[in-house]
Amino acid sequence: MNTKENLKQLIIEWMEFRLPKDILARQFDERLLAGKKILAIIGPRRSGKTYYCFQIIRDFLKDIPKENILYINFEDERLYPLAGDELTLLLDSYLELITPKKNKKIYFFLDEVQNIQFWSKWARRMNEKHPEIKLILTGSSSRLLSREIATELRGRSLSFLVYPFSFKEFLNFKNIQVDLKTILYGKKRSQIKRAFNDFLKQGGFPEVLSEPMHQRVLQDYYNTMFYNDIVERYDVKSVALLEDFLKMEINNFSAMASISKMEKVLASMGRRASKTTLSKYLSYAKSVFLLFELSVYDYKLKEQMRHLKKIYAIDTGLLNAIRFSFSDDYGRLLENLVFLEFLKASKTIFYFRGTLECDFLLKEGKKIVSAFQVTKSLKNYDTRQREIKGLLEALGKYNLREGVILTEDEYEELEEAGKKITVMPVWYWALKLK
Repeated sequence: MNTKENLKQLIIEWMEFRLPKDILARQFDERLLAGKKILAIIGPRRSGKTYYCFQIIRDFLKDIPKENILYINFEDERLYPLAGDELTLLLDSYLELITPKKNKKIYFFLDEVQNIQFWSKWARRMNEKHPEIKLILTGSSSRLLSREIATELRGRSLSFLVYPFSFKEFLNFKNIQVDLKTILYGKKRSQIKRAFNDFLKQGGFPEVLSEPMHQRVLQDYYNTMFYNDIVERYDVKSVALLEDFLKMEINNFSAMASISKMEKVLASMGRRASKTTLSKYLSYAKSVFLLFELSVYDYKLKEQMRHLKKIYAIDTGLLNAIRFSFSDDYGRLLENLVFLEFLKASKTIFYFRGTLECDFLLKEGKKIVSAFQVTKSLKNYDTRQREIKGLLEALGKYNLREGVILTEDEYEELEEAGKKITVMPVWYWALKLK
């Protein structure tokens, strides 16, 4: 078969394809589908980008005929090798087979389109010459990154980030219903606590939750991100050095990251590397959504950049799978999870560093509006004093009346130094987060 015949075969298969029944409805801003800009759905591997497409298509089919919707997965081996100029055959093949309904928008969902060389030139041309067609592109984090999209499509696209499940989505996946008004004291509290512990252990990657050997699957995810997305993509020569560096960063999650210190530790292990090289390695891990950095808050950007950043990982399940540890780091895992819940809710956050430290500052507009500490428990006197004093310093700095301390499973309300402090379980806070 030639390329055009293969494309036609895939189009016919799509028209006969029935969407999966188990599509979990996830949050999506439908305004992204308005206008003529290309929509790029991006995120880490296995975070559910294809199912986001299916969710959008399912909603479209309520008032848009299927003839006006096309989905093609460019990882299909029948399309290899496909050159960039052959993408022009897609529209021809579609129109030769299908008669779309007039006066209705046409939607092309192109999965893993970045596998095709020069795809961006075709996408730009389609966007310019065919305003009746809306392009929705998805791709793995190894190639279809937001910075690349901005460069390749020159302002013609909008990006939507897809992350692994939030805790609310995890409960939806498990068909667990929650009533926030009664959950703290109702019969379902123990069920939610068990589910939260599972979420903390397994993480939120959708496919993992149906796998009995979830740790093995997560280890495979990490290896794919390491070798395919970083080593191959960035042509890393010192693979052993990269491996040791990332192990150190990952073991340092929910804590300050100092490239200088890591350079010295690696040197003591016989692994010599410059700060520039290690900074590059960190940028690689960030670019594929494996690691994230959190900055200190300061009104001056220069001061923000001067301070050390805190490191967090994409998924607590992934952390557990590649570190073989859980109970010893429960408090740090809670903090990493809180960071991710903020991230998935598109919140703007920082950490606070004064005489003491506060884990998270929430910013809305130009103002800091809330402060949060995260700890496993406040039952230990020294821990209680440290967490409260750090929170009070942050509240005083930004003239806030109240703050929050998130714990494993404690709830109380305090009045300290004229400030209201609410202590609550992380799982309860995550369910309330909007």
